[in-house]
Amino acid sequence: MATTRRRFIKLAGIAAAAGTLLPKRTFAEPDSSPPSGPDPLVLVDWHSHVITPGEISYLSGRTKAPRIYKDDQGRSVLENLTTVSAAGGRPSVTSASDIEIRVKHLDKNRVQRQLLSYTVALGYDATLPIEELRPFYRTLNDDMAATLMKYPGRFLGVAAVPTTDPAWAAEELARAHQDLGLIGVALPLNAFATVESARTQARLFETAQKFGSHIFVHRAPASTQLPGQPPLIVPTDLGAVRWSVISNTHLVNGAITLGLSDFLDPYPDVTVQVIMLGGFFPYLIDSIIASGPRLNIKDPLARLRRIYLEPGPYSSSNGEWVALAAQKFGADRILFGTDYGVGGGTSQDRLAPSVASLNKALTPSQRQLIYVDNSRALLKARGIT
Repeated sequence: MATTRRRFIKLAGIAAAAGTLLPKRTFAEPDSSPPSGPDPLVLVDWHSHVITPGEISYLSGRTKAPRIYKDDQGRSVLENLTTVSAAGGRPSVTSASDIEIRVKHLDKNRVQRQLLSYTVALGYDATLPIEELRPFYRTLNDDMAATLMKYPGRFLGVAAVPTTDPAWAAEELARAHQDLGLIGVALPLNAFATVESARTQARLFETAQKFGSHIFVHRAPASTQLPGQPPLIVPTDLGAVRWSVISNTHLVNGAITLGLSDFLDPYPDVTVQVIMLGGFFPYLIDSIIASGPRLNIKDPLARLRRIYLEPGPYSSSNGEWVALAAQKFGADRILFGTDYGVGGGTSQDRLAPSVASLNKALTPSQRQLIYVDNSRALLKARGIT
C-alpha cells in the first residue's frame, strides 16, 4: 500500500528521533536549539519574504521593468509590471530586508523559526526571460543560504526556481538541499492553474520526492509558456476589490488542482503548502466535496487534505476565516503564517497582530495544532528537531 503523507510524516518523525535523517546538508545545517528565554509559542512562521542584497543588485542592472532604479532623492525604487495576478502599481521604494529587526520580532513574539522565501508575488517567473531567471534565482538562493548560516536555528528557506525549465529547476533544488541547507522550493500558484500545467512540473517534483521537499505555493503568475494560464484582465473600475477577487480565484484553482487531481499521487513524501487559505477554498469546500461522485472520487476531502493551507495576511485581518478553515478542512492541515516582510526593509511587526487575531479566533486545541504540532511534524520529517 502506498505511503500516505500523514503516515510518512509520522514515520519520518520516528526515524529522525532514531538518527535516520535526509541527505546531509553541507552549507547551512540548522541548529535545532531553541532561542534562549521562554519556550516558543509558535514553532514556525511558514510565510515570510525577504529581499536580498543580490536581488537589489541584479534588478538595478536592468534597464526596463522589472527593475530597480534611483529616484531623485537617491532612493532605490522598484518598478514592476502588471500580470494576470496583480497590478504593477506605482514604483515603490525598496531595500534589502532587515534581518536583525526580524529576529527581534521573532524573539518578542516567541516564534522560534521563520520560513524565508523570495517575494514570489512580484511575478519574476512571468516577466523575466529564462536566460535571466537561472543566474538571478541562483543569486537569490545563495543569499538565502547565507542568511541561514548567519542565524543558525532561526530560519528555514525555500529556493527560487523557474517553471519554464523544470530540468534546471530540479538541479537547483538538489543543490538547495545538498549544498545550501534549504528545505524545498517556492513556486508561483498559477503553475497549477490546470492539471495540464501542473504536469509540466513533473521533473521538478520527482526530485522533490527524492529529497522529501517542502513546496511553498504562493499567489503569482507563471510563465505564459505553460498551458492553461489565466488571461490578462486589467480591472478598469474598483480595481483594488477586483484584483482581490482575481487573486483568490487563482488561489482556489491551484488548491483544487493540487488537492483534488491525481498530480500529487507519485510524490507522497512531498509536502505542499498553499498560502492565504487557498483563497475562496474554505467557503467552497462543501460544494467541492459534493462534486466527488461526479468526478468518481470516493473521498474528496481526504484527497484535498493532502495539502496544507496557511493564512498569510488573513491571520491578522481575518481570524474568523482561519477558524472556518479549521472547522471545514481540519486544524491539523493548517500552518501558522503571517506574510511577514513583503516590504523588504520594513520594520513592521507582522507577528504580533497575527498571534492576537488567532488567539481570539481559534480554540486552544486548534492553536496547539497550528502553532506547534503541525510544524513539529513537518520539521521532524526533514530531520530537524
